[in-house]
Amino acid sequence: MTTKETATICSPIKKLNDLYDISLSCLTNLFKCSQLIPRHTSSRQKILLCHDMKGGYLEDKHIQGCQTHEPCYRFFRWHLIDIFVYFSHELVTIPPLVWIDCAHKNGVQILGTFITEFDAGKEICRELLASDDNVDRAVDALALLMAWYNFDGYLLNIENPIEPEYVQRLLSFVSKLKLACAKIDPNSLVIWYDSVTIHGELKWQDQLNEFNQPFFNVCDGIFLNYTWKLEKLLQSKINAGNRCRDVFVGIDVFGRGCFGGGGFNTCEALSVSYTNDLSAAIFAPGWLFETLDINEFLENDRKFWNLLEPYTSQRILHMKSLTTFFSDGFGKEFFIHGLNLARNSWYNISLQSYLPNVLSENKWLINHDDAYFGGSCIEFKADSKGYFKLFKCLIPIEAICDITLVFKYIADVVLELKLDDGRHIRLEKSDKDLIVRDWKQKTYRIVVNERVSITDILIHYDENIHSTIKLGYLSIHPVESHCLKIESLPPLIQSIEQTSNPSIILHFVDSIQEQSLSIILVFVRDQFEQYSFLGATRQSYFVIFQSEIINNKQEYSMLIIRHYSLDSLDLLNEQILKIPMASNCLQGFCSKIS
Repeated sequence: MTTKETATICSPIKKLNDLYDISLSCLTNLFKCSQLIPRHTSSRQKILLCHDMKGGYLEDKHIQGCQTHEPCYRFFRWHLIDIFVYFSHELVTIPPLVWIDCAHKNGVQILGTFITEFDAGKEICRELLASDDNVDRAVDALALLMAWYNFDGYLLNIENPIEPEYVQRLLSFVSKLKLACAKIDPNSLVIWYDSVTIHGELKWQDQLNEFNQPFFNVCDGIFLNYTWKLEKLLQSKINAGNRCRDVFVGIDVFGRGCFGGGGFNTCEALSVSYTNDLSAAIFAPGWLFETLDINEFLENDRKFWNLLEPYTSQRILHMKSLTTFFSDGFGKEFFIHGLNLARNSWYNISLQSYLPNVLSENKWLINHDDAYFGGSCIEFKADSKGYFKLFKCLIPIEAICDITLVFKYIADVVLELKLDDGRHIRLEKSDKDLIVRDWKQKTYRIVVNERVSITDILIHYDENIHSTIKLGYLSIHPVESHCLKIESLPPLIQSIEQTSNPSIILHFVDSIQEQSLSIILVFVRDQFEQYSFLGATRQSYFVIFQSEIINNKQEYSMLIIRHYSLDSLDLLNEQILKIPMASNCLQGFCSKIS
C-alpha cells in the first residue's frame, strides 16, 4: 500500500487477465465493512435495486468519502428493498466499500456485476470459455473478491453472442460460480440476466422459458429483460414453479420499452409483478438524479418511493440496539454535537445513519442546513393527533434500556414505544435533561421484568402540533449490549508513512480495528482556526495528500484525528499532528496527544 489510488479508491477489473491474476498475495488491504444485519421478514416477493449511475465509480469510489461542491447521488430507502446491485459496464464491478457498509448495516445484500458486451465481450467470452481451467481460474478469482471485499454475490450479464461449442462451458461457469460463492457464504446470490439463450444467441426473452431456464436452474435467480408483456410473466410463473419468487421482473426507471413508461410511472410495472407474486428488479433509479433538478432530488425521491411503497413489503431490522444521527451520507458542513465545526461540503455513504422507515404515513424532510452530528437532521410535523411514526424495528430488551433523544424547535416531546407483548410505554419524564447548543437532549432509562422487544418508535407532542420539529439524534441501547468500553487511551496512530505522490498514510493502532461500533473522523485546522472535514474511515489507515493540508498562505496546519463511538457519539480519543508548511517531508511533524 503505497499510493492514495490503491489505498482509498475502489476500482473495477477491466481485463480478463487482470481477473486471472487476482490472488491473496496481491490483495494487500484487508477492508473492514459492516456485517449483514438480520431483518425480520415474512415470505414474500423480493425487490432488487440495480444501481446504474453514469457508469458508476463517481464520488462513491472514495473509501474515506470526499469533499464535493455539488450534491451527489445517495439511496436511503433500504427498508423497501432486499438486494442492491452495484452496476457498471466494466468486466467485474466490485461494489465500493461505502455502499457495502451502508447496505449491510441496513440488512440488504449487495452484489457486484460480471458483464461482457459487444464485440469485445465476445472475445472475452471466447477466451474465458476456451478451457475448464480458464473457467476455474475466473470462478476462484471472483469468489476471492467477494470474500475479500465482503459483498454477497454477483449479477451475471452476458450481452454478446456465444459460439455454440462454448455454451455448455458457460453453463458450467454459472454453476461453479454459484457453488464457489455458496461455499464462502451459504446466503450468497448469483443472478442471471435474461440475455444469451442456451443456444448462444443474444436474444432477450422477456420471460423464463426453455431458452434461458437451464441458466436459472443452476443459479439463484433470473433478472428478466424489461420489454415483457403480462402473458409472458404469467408463463414465467408457471415455468418457475415453486421458485417463482426467484424470477425478478425487470423494470427500467428510464422507461426504455418498459410497461408503464418508467419515471414516476414505475409503480405501474411494479404493481404487475407484485400482483402476480413475482419478484422485481428495478434498474437505474439514478433517473431521479440524472434527468431531474438535483436541487429537488430529495422531494422527487420521496415522491417516487411513496408511489412504489404499496407494492413492497416492510422490511424490519432485527437489531441489538439503534443509533441514528439522521444522516443521508451528504453534508454542506460537518457538525459535532451541534457545533458547526467544518464548513466544507462532503459525501460519504458509509456515514449514512438510519432514517425513518414508515414511509407513506409520514412526510419528513432531510435538512442539510443544520445537524447535531454529521451533515443533516430531519424535520417534520406530527399528524392531527400529534403523532409522528419514526421506526418499525425489533430491538430486544432483557432488563434495562437507556434511551437518548435530541431535538429542537419545540418545548417538549413524548417518546412512545410499542412492545411485542401489546404494551405501550410513554416516556413523558426524562431522567436527565441538557441543552447542547440549542439542541434539547433528554435521557431515559426503562426497566422491564421479562424479555420484550420494541417494535415501533413514535414521537408525540400535545402542544403546538402544527409546529415543525427537528430531530438530530436517537439512541436506544439495552444496557447489556454496551460492549465498547475503553479503559485506557493509547495514541491512535501507530505509524506515519510518506509516499512519493506526495501523500501521507496514517496507520492506526490494532486495537481500533477491534472496536466495530466506532469511526475515525479526520479534520484539518489552519492557523486561523478554520476547520475542513477530510473524511472518515473504519479501516486501519487514512491517506492524505499534502496538498489537502498545506498551502502557501499559512505557516502550518493542524491535523485533527478523532475517534468516536457510533453507539453514543462520545469522543473516545483524539490525536493532533502539527504540519509545518515549509516541510515537504515528515521530519518536521510533531505529535500532540490530548
